[in-house]
Amino acid sequence: MSIYIQSAKQLSAQKPLLDEWFDNPVYYEQARVQTIDPDFTYYFSSLPERRRCLLLKRAVLLSRLTLKEASVEIPDAIISGTGLGCLYNTEKFLNSITDNDEKFLQPTYFIQSTHNILSSTIAIDLKCHGYNSTYVNRGVSFENSLLDAIMQFEQERIQTALVGGFDELTDEYYQIFKRIGIWNFATDTSPKKKCFTGEAAVSMLIGKTKNEHTICEINDVKLLYKPTHEQIKEALDAILAKAGCALSDIDAVLTGLNTYKENDKIYRDRIDYFFKNIPILQYKHLFGESFSSSAISVYVASTCLRKGYAPAVLSADKETGVNHIKRILVYNHYRNKSHSFVLLSACL
Repeated sequence: MSIYIQSAKQLSAQKPLLDEWFDNPVYYEQARVQTIDPDFTYYFSSLPERRRCLLLKRAVLLSRLTLKEASVEIPDAIISGTGLGCLYNTEKFLNSITDNDEKFLQPTYFIQSTHNILSSTIAIDLKCHGYNSTYVNRGVSFENSLLDAIMQFEQERIQTALVGGFDELTDEYYQIFKRIGIWNFATDTSPKKKCFTGEAAVSMLIGKTKNEHTICEINDVKLLYKPTHEQIKEALDAILAKAGCALSDIDAVLTGLNTYKENDKIYRDRIDYFFKNIPILQYKHLFGESFSSSAISVYVASTCLRKGYAPAVLSADKETGVNHIKRILVYNHYRNKSHSFVLLSACL
């Protein structure tokens, strides 16, 4: 069974709703970068739409535009992944508990603080009554939503699925990250290789049929928990066997390198062990690190396949890009606990 990405949209530290980052990316010096949002008043006219919190606005807008690009009105399923949900409203609700002595609490903040509000709000906006789920698994939330969609396809329950990854970052939570040193990025690296803590919002429509809108094919997805080298090899062998190709047929490996030593050592060990002769790409120096950055990685890889090459700005170790790309292996890990592989190939 073949599964395809029909369309994909993103809001991030790069220019919104565009692929301009591919040739003219925006670089940052600061350690924390917020998403560049479009003018939401252009897209949302009613009062209820405008009252949504920022992350819900991003999710709804991306869902609308993703479906429009694929010429699909209503998907069969809506599946989202989020590491922390609508953080701003969660903090507002918790602060109101203490500020108001647990009295006269606004229900809107509570409702929009629940994690499953993401998929449900998208469904309400689209009037979609199909399968609906939100996964909350920190750095592998998107992978779980993608795996769920694939299982729904394999069981022939759906024909299309709207899959997304959405996360935001507040000042308070950023200070917590900084204090405990989870994302301690290097400061002595090249200005064009510096990484930062960011936000991410990605929406993509995947389906079982290939048409004029199709971007690429999803060959397989694997999610591993604390794997050994042998288990990773077994997973890679299974992915390649399913795709009917060899490791030498992989044109590039897109990784989550971000200059944080503990994070990058894991990638470098795997690169030296498995991918020594394959071009290595990275993306977090452009889009930042977040709990939904893996959703960005699939979007980046699919964009490379649609264009047929990876620009030099994505190269991790060289000054040149990769031409004639037909297959990209996306490899991410979350704190060396959960490792994920997504193999994508161009539609020939």
